[in-house]
Amino acid sequence: MSNNIDLNPKFGGLLKDIRFWIVFFFLLRLYGITFPPLEVGHNWRQTDGLMIARNFYERDSNIFYPTVDLAGEKSGIVGCEFPTLNYLVYLVSLLFGYDHWYGRLIVLLSSSIGVLFFYKLIRKYFDESTAFNSSIILIVSLWFSYSRKTIPDVFAASLCIVGLYCAFGYFEKGKPLHLLIFFILALLGCLSKILAATLLTVLLFPMLDRNIPLGRKIALSLFSLCILSLVCWWYFVWVPYLNTTYGFGGHFFMGLSFTEGASRILQNLNPVLKRFYGTPLKYFGFAVFLYAVFLVIHKKLWLPLGVFLLPFISFIIILIKTGTSIIGDHYYILTAIPSMAFITGYGLTKVNSTKIATIVLTLIGIECIAAQIYDFRIRQPYRSLAELEVLLDEVSQPSDLIAVNADFHNPTAMYFTHRRGWATPNSNLSDSTYRNELRDKGCQYILIVKKLYGDLNLEHPVVHDSEYFKIYRINDYKKESFK
Repeated sequence: MSNNIDLNPKFGGLLKDIRFWIVFFFLLRLYGITFPPLEVGHNWRQTDGLMIARNFYERDSNIFYPTVDLAGEKSGIVGCEFPTLNYLVYLVSLLFGYDHWYGRLIVLLSSSIGVLFFYKLIRKYFDESTAFNSSIILIVSLWFSYSRKTIPDVFAASLCIVGLYCAFGYFEKGKPLHLLIFFILALLGCLSKILAATLLTVLLFPMLDRNIPLGRKIALSLFSLCILSLVCWWYFVWVPYLNTTYGFGGHFFMGLSFTEGASRILQNLNPVLKRFYGTPLKYFGFAVFLYAVFLVIHKKLWLPLGVFLLPFISFIIILIKTGTSIIGDHYYILTAIPSMAFITGYGLTKVNSTKIATIVLTLIGIECIAAQIYDFRIRQPYRSLAELEVLLDEVSQPSDLIAVNADFHNPTAMYFTHRRGWATPNSNLSDSTYRNELRDKGCQYILIVKKLYGDLNLEHPVVHDSEYFKIYRINDYKKESFK
């Protein structure tokens, strides 16, 4: 698998060294690394994972029993994605005390390493120009902002990319250590995010290579089967068991049937397609991506086309199970970006003018980064949520159960209160019968987040009222603290 054409723009010196750009973008994304996880885009997804990490630190460190604070009077044990990232936050917290931004840094470090091995893998089997272009496109894509969020998608994909590199190294040299590292990283990557498993499908190519010893193919196949078995056990045996046993199902989305998922996608085809052409590489980058796909088909360059199509089509197949979730949760597209970045970078090497290729690569970077700069600011009213724990400490005890007027299972406000209880919409809290049920279960206070979720006037004593928050006391007696 070799392409001898090297049309990589001659930047000279450090500018043509991918390590320079990896370090440059790493340092760039350190800006605001300690900001609270309150970016407009999917702060709920970050706080949900951080809630689990904090509970590992403060309550129970058993990785098989992740716990959230949204289950009211229940234990909060919940079935979810395997909490690899959450547990790493917990392990760092053992050394330095808990803080949310450890998750940001872990994802940023892992994604930077992932890009390096993405580059090394492509350079090994294609050429340096393709590897450089593809890696730059990956860095500036949607990965740019999500590589500093405590969300497992980029983290999981990075683990699988490094695992892939080790798998190809095992095929080449037969060292057991390579096979072991592949097994560990690929297993943790797939457990952390099932969609990341689609990146491993390119292993089909060495499996079909007659020059690779059969014993190595069998060994890697057995380890891959073990990965598949463990992933299936976690998601389809253990997660349902936790949800059934501890009574907090529905918090983690387990997907739809293929028939229902496909039906929903067809009914909402335009917004689903927009997530592909408007999100990962933005519009100009997607146009270059289409050009690259057309080019390799037109020139019958089947190898790069196959390397792109295997993970990309696998991604689409699994995505069908999620239905239209990708419309609202655009992080679903993250694990498809490496394959898109590869074929786009490969297409740029076929541009006859290195100057034009450089300009195109630069324009892709400018558009992608400009579209994500907003994510490096924490704006009101979200910023006010960071004050909630101090505010609640003035009127209640950390052991008090509370209710927050957020959407069902939205953990953001509850995370910042550093308390347990219920996230429930205004329509429920407006019902006195429902409030009585909460009170009977031990709920002491109702927190109203005015600017985000709307104000409510209730017939209960107000213990705090300010621009952003209102707190009602609904229970005058104290129950024994939940353990």
